[in-house]
Amino acid sequence: MKKNVVTLILLCTVCMGFGCGQQAEKATHTIPEPNLSTPGFLIDSHIHYRATDEWEKSFLEIFEKWNAIGCILVNMKDLDRGITFAKAHPDRVIPYAAIEIDSPTVVADIRKAYDMGYKGLGELFALNEWNYDDPKYDPMWAMAEKLGLPVAPHTGIHASGQFSRMRPGYLATVAVKFPNLIIHAAHFGNPWYNEAGEATRRNKNLYFDMTGSSLIKKDEDPGYWKEFLWWTPYIGKPHMPADAIPAFQKIVFATDESPSGLEDNIIRFNKMLDACGVSEETRKKCYYGTIAEIHGIDVSKYLK
Repeated sequence: MKKNVVTLILLCTVCMGFGCGQQAEKATHTIPEPNLSTPGFLIDSHIHYRATDEWEKSFLEIFEKWNAIGCILVNMKDLDRGITFAKAHPDRVIPYAAIEIDSPTVVADIRKAYDMGYKGLGELFALNEWNYDDPKYDPMWAMAEKLGLPVAPHTGIHASGQFSRMRPGYLATVAVKFPNLIIHAAHFGNPWYNEAGEATRRNKNLYFDMTGSSLIKKDEDPGYWKEFLWWTPYIGKPHMPADAIPAFQKIVFATDESPSGLEDNIIRFNKMLDACGVSEETRKKCYYGTIAEIHGIDVSKYLK
């Protein structure tokens, strides 16, 4: 018995030294390289502006390198500096005003931001006593719709730990009540992905990004998102909206990080698109087409 055990150990040692080692080396070489490909142009639909020289310098260097535009979300206290930066770099910046939705002057704040030259509103947060679809907020949504300002509300878990007021289903109500209001909401409802998927499927004017922890926590299962973005093969069939948009075309690229995080976000986003078999045509919509259409951007000058 002892002799057999010794023989087995020797065989395992030989295997580890030759055949198994070769297999391990082969496996190492089959790990795919991170996919950093883009369609040649991209729009980050969700990046928070910081009113510092360092942030502005970093943003311009990185976004010029990647031939990118950023929807920069500017806090109310920084509106003056933010719009100055945006107007100085119109080929790189789409300015959004991060209005405080519970401010008693919210409607006037929207008008002020619009008059200053802001092109959208966000990121918006329902952190107090009312859900997004509460009638309290109707004047805000109505003013944004009237002025043609797309809105970028937060959905799901927030850094404060709160999230119950920001379910994606509440935005479905808003999308129905204000059909000409374009909503590209943040975070795909994390963790209410199924609710976000159905909300965007049924509402042509509602889109989502996938920023935050979602693509990180599903890094080992990047095909997971097909469960919630499922309907493309069924367009034109019963129980589908007559104006249904292919599922992954309802997702827009974004980072929600500092400019230096752009590359990591491209890698995560591509890993999801690759695993879900997303077509080149739809990737273009995700990376730039949808937001470009919303803001009337001529993409031909970026794709020369």
